[in-house]
Amino acid sequence: MSDIANIAGNIGSPTSRLQRAAQIEPTHRPTTPTPDRFGRRDADAVELSDQAQKYVESQSQSTAPTDRIARIQAEISSGTYDTDARLDQAMNRMIDNAIA
Repeated sequence: MSDIANIAGNIGSPTSRLQRAAQIEPTHRPTTPTPDRFGRRDADAVELSDQAQKYVESQSQSTAPTDRIARIQAEISSGTYDTDARLDQAMNRMIDNAIA
């Protein structure tokens, strides 16, 4: 193995090795994100539009999906969810999608 300490031309010198600072200097970075002159922030952020917020509110008020999920879970538990007709329908859709 070779010693790369001689690159600086000072073999065996203690100054050729990295020395750890005795005291760590504090950084002067802000702790909270501040917008720049273009309105951009230092940190990532997600902001929903008014339309997206209305959509989220309308979805949380609907109970239809939870009712459907409960019905499907009950059918699976009772063994009536998987039928030959549903399997044939799923296979036909899969073939139609593969051909298209």
